[in-house]
Amino acid sequence: MSDLDVTGGAGGVEVAVEDLRRAASRLRVAAGVVDEAAPGPWRAPLLPVVVSPELVQLLGRARSQSGDTRERVDEVVRRLRELSVSTDRAAAGYESAEATARGLVAGLHDQAMVLAWLVSESTGHAFGLLDEGEGWDVDVTAVPAPDCVPVPTSADSLLAGLESLGDRESEGGVRVIELAASDGTTTWVVQVPGTHGGWFEGGSVPMDWSANVSLMLSATSASKVAAARALDLAQGARASARDRVVLVGHSQGGIVAAALASDPAFAGNHRVSHVVTAGSPIDDFPIPGSTQVLSLQHDTDPVHALDLSPPPDRRSWTTVETTAPLDVRAHLAAGAHALSAYRATAARVDRSGDVSLRHWRAGLAPALALAPGARPVVHEFRAERRWQNRDS
Repeated sequence: MSDLDVTGGAGGVEVAVEDLRRAASRLRVAAGVVDEAAPGPWRAPLLPVVVSPELVQLLGRARSQSGDTRERVDEVVRRLRELSVSTDRAAAGYESAEATARGLVAGLHDQAMVLAWLVSESTGHAFGLLDEGEGWDVDVTAVPAPDCVPVPTSADSLLAGLESLGDRESEGGVRVIELAASDGTTTWVVQVPGTHGGWFEGGSVPMDWSANVSLMLSATSASKVAAARALDLAQGARASARDRVVLVGHSQGGIVAAALASDPAFAGNHRVSHVVTAGSPIDDFPIPGSTQVLSLQHDTDPVHALDLSPPPDRRSWTTVETTAPLDVRAHLAAGAHALSAYRATAARVDRSGDVSLRHWRAGLAPALALAPGARPVVHEFRAERRWQNRDS
């Protein structure tokens, strides 16, 4: 038994509801087919004037057997139709229960977002606290890539690439890994680190704390702009409409990934096939069903719960909730949010036999498969806020 609590994906409630409705439809069709194929009411044949006793006896048996067959068929048809109705009701019950729970949480979420906006407005303009302003113009420049960057082949290795981003030597870093596939297409893996930089308004690092508020309240920020521009620079007008984009992020980096995947303008220019996030509050982002989402969440990590929304239960969205694998010396909350802890969870996801996670891995594999003889091309970038709109 695995202690990974998986919501959504191929084994989720939404898929179960779809399966139930499909089964109900097939039961109705089967009932109709059986009904049409069954013998109708028995009718006595035209008889000759002289009827032998043997023929009368034979006809009597035929009448009795035909009636019994029709009654049995009618019973089968009735049960099939009753089963289709009850299956439909079960599907509706699942859906109603999910909608009720989500409606209650959605109300809390809306109140929290309004409160966050009020706090940002009232304190941001006065003190610069958690206020990014409206200046989201950033400089994005190419820099030498590290000597060793993990080749993305799985959930764990996708997160492993984030470890060298966001540290003091590479603040404002965004990485794009170019993977050439056998069919002539390319997968562009965009890796965005978590929050780093200052707490207050207008720092040079786009991934600072003020960007979190901008992302959650308005779905844009300097960090989102930085990631999009890094991808454009890496592609250099070489991308095709068939190319895939895989967005990966920890903490704020995951919010950036979800915000980009939810942006119609970005999705109109890029085929976002997968989003992988760790410890990110993304449950309320309207990511389209064409994008496969894997969201990793630890139950003692408060960050992923900041959106106050339950994990979506959709075929295209798989959420893994579990207890963080912590060192006994680690702080409960901080340790649970650490990238190293999420990498350990991702490694368990890579080995899990859960049906949703098996389907997720099967869908990700073609996106990360290199053509024979091809090698990953790593594009490393640094981003810096160019200016800030400030109240004079």
